[in-house]
Amino acid sequence: MGDFAYKIDQVIWLVCFLLLIISIVCKLDISSRIALTVWIAGNLVMDKAQPIVMNLATAYGDAGASMWYIAWSAIDVLCVWCIYKIHTVHDIQVSQLTRYIMVCFLSLCALQFMRYADRAVFDTNLLIAIYKYVIVSINISVVPFAVYWFVKDIQATKKGIVL
Repeated sequence: MGDFAYKIDQVIWLVCFLLLIISIVCKLDISSRIALTVWIAGNLVMDKAQPIVMNLATAYGDAGASMWYIAWSAIDVLCVWCIYKIHTVHDIQVSQLTRYIMVCFLSLCALQFMRYADRAVFDTNLLIAIYKYVIVSINISVVPFAVYWFVKDIQATKKGIVL
């Protein structure tokens, strides 16, 4: 699963980044651009932090496992806070894609807490498969929603409708 997740993650990054660049050039919905930017930045931070967090997690045993789940949850919550703060400070109406991305971040955070409880608190290890597959599924799911937003916004722009 690790190789597949890594390879598909590269494709997801490329598609999201290209959609963001094109949306900037075409001057599409600002709320969705903000959320997509935070999604890309948050995942970039997670990708770059992963080796460091993995080393800490393996070096410190049980405390390391706590660091693993807390680190990812903290990044997810920070990303949601950034999206929220930017929208409130600039009084931007929240788009459907933004809501979806925020739900994805919060779902990932909830999944981290559930997996932590499953692994460290209850010592059952029942959620390992769900943890692996749901994280990849959530990351993949952003692409079709972003493509849908992109196509819908392009069509609305051509018709002269502001979303």
